[in-house]
Amino acid sequence: SDEMIPETHAHGSERGATYALLVGFCVMLITDVLLG
Repeated sequence: SDEMIPETHAHGSERGATYALLVGFCVMLITDVLLG
């Protein structure tokens, strides 16, 4: 997630930011499949 959102790595919360990014991406994929 450092390449996509560099600000998230400034405060030492790399792992949480990466997980949040992955979870958000999965939620978007699931809703796209369900609503598409």
